Amino acid sequence: MMRFMKPHWRKYLGARAPRYTSFPSALHFDEQVTAVDFAARLREISLYEPLSIYVHVPFCRQMCWYCGCSMRVENDYARALRYVDALLLEVSRIGEILNGSGQPLSVHFGGGTPNYLQVDEIARILGAIESSLGLTDSTKLAIELDPRLIRGSDVARLAMLGFGRISIGVQDFDPDVQAAINRIQSFELVENAVGEMRGAGVNDISFDLLFGLPKQTPASFRDTMEKTIALAPDRVAIFGYAHLPAALPRQRLIEESTLPSSDIRIELSELADAMMIAAGYRRIGFDHYAKPDNALARADREGRLRRNFQGFTDDIAETTIAVGASAISEIEGLYAQNAKDLGEYYDRLGRGELATARGLAPSPRERIIGAAIRDLLCRFETEISAVLARVSPHEANAICGRLDALEADGVIEWRGDLIAITEGAGPLARIVAMALDPYENPVCGMTNRPFARAI
Repeated sequence: MMRFMKPHWRKYLGARAPRYTSFPSALHFDEQVTAVDFAARLREISLYEPLSIYVHVPFCRQMCWYCGCSMRVENDYARALRYVDALLLEVSRIGEILNGSGQPLSVHFGGGTPNYLQVDEIARILGAIESSLGLTDSTKLAIELDPRLIRGSDVARLAMLGFGRISIGVQDFDPDVQAAINRIQSFELVENAVGEMRGAGVNDISFDLLFGLPKQTPASFRDTMEKTIALAPDRVAIFGYAHLPAALPRQRLIEESTLPSSDIRIELSELADAMMIAAGYRRIGFDHYAKPDNALARADREGRLRRNFQGFTDDIAETTIAVGASAISEIEGLYAQNAKDLGEYYDRLGRGELATARGLAPSPRERIIGAAIRDLLCRFETEISAVLARVSPHEANAICGRLDALEADGVIEWRGDLIAITEGAGPLARIVAMALDPYENPVCGMTNRPFARAI
């Protein structure tokens, strides 16, 4: 059944809802979490605990004006080589603390633009991870690529290194839209990249698309969707562009008058959904699609879908160890983020420390709320009795009031202590999740998260 936004649901679409890749969000991170805290958590990792490894490469050759990632334009490759050396040092230091504990099930290179680095450097990083943290033949390797930076035999060499999943930032195929966001890449360029990946045996190709970009129209986006479906990626993530020029100065280069209206944004989202479902893709969460035989679709069918800082995933590891500037690690009971500034990142490592600069230790009630939010986003339903038992009476009443309003609008259904998002209301999953979030909906004048240091 295709999803179409009911008219009385559209009022929710203007709300700025968190993406909930963590709870509480990174906006609540502070410097009370230190490298000492992160090291202590690393030492608690058991011998065979599944690990997800994330490697952040912050460099890009050119700035895309829509981008909200932690990145920097770099034209001096020598600086990238210095960064690789620092990554190797960080991996080694973490390996010394783990002392053989943990079992990496996946390694994901993100950015920025990971293939700003040459394949030789990517191989060096993988080698360091294998030496210090351990890799096996079953470890899944994934990387994000900018098709404009793919060189000669890059794809074949990455496949030989073991990368079985490659993600491409497509965003939109229309030349006018690409010019408006400063990211020019032809359909033929992407088509050739996909052909190289298939030829090299890569069997999990992912596209990222954006709706709500400047100069997008239903006709132009239909063409983008048709071209996407013709290239048959195994996964597609279709995100709504968030225009936040006050927080992201690069977005001030986008002419606001060229952004589509709220009604057009809704039409673009519905168009993409209808076309993906008609093409045989399975809807995953609120913004992903996958072919029925893809690992992500299987995880969704089997109730194993999870959400982490990379979005929806089939990765079963609940512990993420992240390396690189700004990277965020997640170990049960702790989020630890590395220094964002490269100078500070280098300085911390140079002093013989880990690179942790800030983070958060969720309180017991926050962990319960976070689990309920993850269930909502991944399975479109959750039990809320535990949440209501852990919040204050004022907060419980406020949560129930927000949920009652969503039920009155047909967005959710109450089934005893279980709330379920109704058919077709999946795009509003983050709105429903936000109803459980006391920091997005403060009562009694409380707007700040009290820090509970329980590390």
